Amino acid sequence: MPTSKSRWEGDPKTVCFVFPEASGHINSSLALAARLAKRRGWKAHYLSALVMKDCIESTGASFDDERDVAPELCEDRGSGRPGYFAAYERLRQDECPGSKAWEGRAYIENKFLLMKLPGTIEWLRRKRPSVVIYCPIWNRIAQCASLVLGIPHVAIVTIAGFGGFRKILSDFLAPEGVTLEDFKALYQSSEHNQTAIDQLTSAPYHLDRALFDEGSPVYYFGREPDCAPFGKTLGKHTLITTIPSLRDPIYETIEEEDELYMKNCGSTLHYVGPMLGQSGLQRASTHKAAWTAEEQKLLIRQSEQVHRRRSMLRPGSEDLIGIVKRAKAKGRRVVLVSLGTVVTSDRASFGWKGTGLGDSITGKQLVQSVINGVIDALGVFSLSICDSVKADESSSPLLVAACGQQPDVLDDIVLPPNSICRASIPQVELLRLMDSTDLFVHHGGQNSTMEGGFAGVPMVVCPTFSDQPVNAAKLVALNVAPSKSGTKAVRGYRQKVAEAVKTIVSKEESFSTAALALKEQIALSGGEEAAEAVLLDAIREGV
Repeated sequence: MPTSKSRWEGDPKTVCFVFPEASGHINSSLALAARLAKRRGWKAHYLSALVMKDCIESTGASFDDERDVAPELCEDRGSGRPGYFAAYERLRQDECPGSKAWEGRAYIENKFLLMKLPGTIEWLRRKRPSVVIYCPIWNRIAQCASLVLGIPHVAIVTIAGFGGFRKILSDFLAPEGVTLEDFKALYQSSEHNQTAIDQLTSAPYHLDRALFDEGSPVYYFGREPDCAPFGKTLGKHTLITTIPSLRDPIYETIEEEDELYMKNCGSTLHYVGPMLGQSGLQRASTHKAAWTAEEQKLLIRQSEQVHRRRSMLRPGSEDLIGIVKRAKAKGRRVVLVSLGTVVTSDRASFGWKGTGLGDSITGKQLVQSVINGVIDALGVFSLSICDSVKADESSSPLLVAACGQQPDVLDDIVLPPNSICRASIPQVELLRLMDSTDLFVHHGGQNSTMEGGFAGVPMVVCPTFSDQPVNAAKLVALNVAPSKSGTKAVRGYRQKVAEAVKTIVSKEESFSTAALALKEQIALSGGEEAAEAVLLDAIREGV
């Protein structure tokens, strides 16, 4: 089997993408794939989860199911073949029964990688790409397989740089009451882990042991003071989906940071901003892992309630983009509410029933508090507007909310006639129709933050974990969003959201001016066009 020293002879017009079952991570790659497939006429191939198939194929790329490259991980045990995330959890329970999630990663992270490696290598051999693009957080397997074969590889980092990474790691560990040092000690002492590293660094793979010295991508621990988070997971070029002024810094100047990554990792960092693609590009959105019989019944009951006529959890035939266009033509304010795909998911810690760090409200409580808060501020229940048709003819604000597919999401919410709720919405397409007189209420995720900035729309941010509070603070500092406290109590949070919305409305000129200034900065970043130029450089330079 060839090593990274072998010369790879790939098809110069073929590119491979390896991305996870995570909408926020894969979405940034879709515009780049569409640009390469539709504008350049290249062959683009994805290895990802089945739930991502439709949005991937809409770019002109082909889709391959990640489960097929590791059948022993994803074998059917009577409940359908799991994807990688589910397969990982099953392997953790098999190898380390009763372990906590962080313990399982310390024990089996590299064993899991080792089990995926042969199939991923063979997949790349069949596709013969000239470059591999991947998520370094969840798909390090792409980097390792590319190194074995000698293929140029470029990571897309979907957080705002590396400076805030320690906080993100702490947020993942905190629910289990452990620290990064705890993880480091177990990672370095685990026989499971060290055995896997021995195999990864021996024939036939011959990977560099230094790749694994500083933990896994999710639980990285570097050596202070010159540690470079994610550094060992990157190739010669790295795409970061923010702009320099919004990055989470490690050092005060971007020049120092660039020098650190070049010196320690041999990687050049490229701040390309949001990659949004052409109008009409389909994106990944919220999805449930599974529906129970009880949830299916609840979903049916919910759909029968009159005030949910425009609020189907499943996509309806109503033309949402057309409704927003008509609202803007009438001079109505459009308020978009979208809280990401994690809080509406089934994830234990940060999902629908999770409490994040243990002292936050649940995903359900967050979504309902935010939607109710916006309704309290701008909902119209007057007798003169008795239904959504009359509301569309009025001058009232149009409230559009993405609420996810949990069947009980609209419990305790009475939607006014000037509102529409959907399981998912074409967020970027709607933002393209909006302007600095409108409002975007979101969770502070990296994609939403950059998409709102790209559109030049004032924002209200309702963060929960990871990089979200940091992104919220940046927008407040830029006066694009009003200051608002966190999500540690249900009582009063609905009121705080309503107050933040009213603040935007009452000081519209100030927030609009700041939002337009941010829009001008982001417009200079280059997006997928700049990313394409980086890929061409990576192909020319090789590994």
